[in-house]
Amino acid sequence: MRSEKFSKRMPLELLCLSLLKERDMYGYQMVQEIEARSGDLLVVNITTLYVVLKKLVEKGYVTVHYNDSAITRERLRLYYHYESNADLYYGQLQQEYQRTTQGVENFFSGAGKAEAVNNGKK
Repeated sequence: MRSEKFSKRMPLELLCLSLLKERDMYGYQMVQEIEARSGDLLVVNITTLYVVLKKLVEKGYVTVHYNDSAITRERLRLYYHYESNADLYYGQLQQEYQRTTQGVENFFSGAGKAEAVNNGKK
């Protein structure tokens, strides 16, 4: 069972940057890739994705270009490109995600509770 509310809180900036580090992609392609790689556990609203991409462009971490190859002549696609100045931000997002997931794991395993009791935080 998938929680729609929880999926809205996924680290979408991190997922977008991870994909764009591999290759340039257009928005719908990114949605498909995120859903496929997650085994359809992460559902991405295309509008939400474009809001995140716009913010990444405004911050200068991602640039856009059009692909006008013969294959896509019938549809001009806007491709997003990862810029090397995003490396520090990407690393920070990874650390934040790892810290958050570790915190959630600690919470459910009771590890954080035991530590809080030992530190007198109960």
